[in-house]
Amino acid sequence: MNTKPNIAVVGAGAIGSLLAAIWSRAGEDVTLVVRPGRVETLRASGLRASGVAGDFHAAPKVAAEIPARTDIAVFTMKSQDLAESCRAQKAHLGDAVFVAAQNGVRAPEIVFDELGIAPVSAILLLNASSLAPGEVRYNRKGVTVLGLTDPSMRNALPGIERLFALVAPVFVTKEIEGAMWSKLVINAMTNSLQALTNKSLNECVRDPLISDFAVAQLKESFGVVRAAGIPLVNIPGAPMKLFSRALMLPAVIGKMILRKNLGGGDQASIMTSTLQSLLRKQPTEIDYLNGEFVRLGEKIGFPAPINRAIVEAVKRIERDGRFLSREEIGAMIEK
Repeated sequence: MNTKPNIAVVGAGAIGSLLAAIWSRAGEDVTLVVRPGRVETLRASGLRASGVAGDFHAAPKVAAEIPARTDIAVFTMKSQDLAESCRAQKAHLGDAVFVAAQNGVRAPEIVFDELGIAPVSAILLLNASSLAPGEVRYNRKGVTVLGLTDPSMRNALPGIERLFALVAPVFVTKEIEGAMWSKLVINAMTNSLQALTNKSLNECVRDPLISDFAVAQLKESFGVVRAAGIPLVNIPGAPMKLFSRALMLPAVIGKMILRKNLGGGDQASIMTSTLQSLLRKQPTEIDYLNGEFVRLGEKIGFPAPINRAIVEAVKRIERDGRFLSREEIGAMIEK
């Protein structure tokens, strides 16, 4: 692989736009791959980025297909759109290394089912928002965790690590499945809090009713994963083994941990992907977040009523646009 690889970023949501903007600003050879109807608009406007990486304009190349001789293709769309995107781009992938940057845990399975290849997994523990086409805000700079589902891809990893390090610090793990589930436990909680309330995370965890709900949901999610025998691993910013032990203590301890980690002013700007989808009146990926615990629970015979209620509530909000009151959220906890 060349020191300056040809990169395709597939999908122009918040994460895709952020990666394309930062890599383009850094002088990388980047093509942003979007639906055909968006090509000319984005070519004309470019990307306007703001936030913790500065305010700037970037003009990556824009196309509807992955260009020939692409070295790295980073797929960034929602989990429910990944299979369709794989099929649409299959003829254009060539020998490109496939990087999957979805929420949830199912991207490697989807990519293998559609293309017969194992992707490099990128777990982005950062936050970006995009409520208008061509505009992206980098709200919080976290880290990216990279991992392989196929050891034969290890030679490609340094080049991918270099690219993602332009965006945020990078950590490489040999326990990528555990890392994906570890992110999902936290991500499903933070996404559901904002999706149900349309409030900031620090507002949510400072509300006694909503924080009770958050702790109960976390306990249930940890319980499902533990019952399934999936080993969670510590990831930067989320010491999962400590969280798991703390949640076995009285709920007040869990609420203290949430307030410490999510109650600060730096959380006020964070807008989770599920809330962004609701505000843009787009389908959410709730089935791949909280729905994953429902699916796994059904498979192993471990009930997940809180996560099930969250999935149902978010789908109602998708239909009618009405967020829940704190009392309605509190009532979702089974007494």
